[in-house]
Amino acid sequence: MRRILLLSLMFLSLVFPMAEPTGSPPEVKNLNVIVVDKKGVKHVLKSPTCEGLSYIKVRKGDIEYAVSLTNVEKMEIINVSGDKAIVKIHLRNGKSEVFELPSNYFCSAVSDIGNASFTIKDVKEIQFRKEEK
Repeated sequence: MRRILLLSLMFLSLVFPMAEPTGSPPEVKNLNVIVVDKKGVKHVLKSPTCEGLSYIKVRKGDIEYAVSLTNVEKMEIINVSGDKAIVKIHLRNGKSEVFELPSNYFCSAVSDIGNASFTIKDVKEIQFRKEEK
C-alpha cells in the first residue's frame, strides 16, 4: 500500500510541477519584473501574467488594445479612482502611451519564496526585464 501511495505521489509531482504557475505562456517564461507596490517595496518576480494572459488588455477611448508583456519596458500607474486606473506604458521601441485599465486587474508571477499576485491598484510601477541566456 505504501509503495502504491509513493508511486502515486511521484507521478503527480511529474504531472504537476510546482516551479511556476500552471498555464504560464512560454513567451513570458524568461521575463523578469520588478514590481514596486504602493508602500515602495520592490518585489523581484518572473514569468508574469495578467488575467492569466501574456498581454495586457487596455483601453484608449473606445478602443481596446492587447499589449504584449514582452514589448513593455515599464508600466507606471498614474492614478487610481474607483474601478479605473490610468497607466502609462513605456514600450521597448521607445514609445509610450497612456491607457485605462480596471483597477482590480489581476496579475501574478513567481518569486523565490512562492507565487505572488497583485492588482493594479496596489502597485506604483512595474519594470519588465528579459532574462539573459
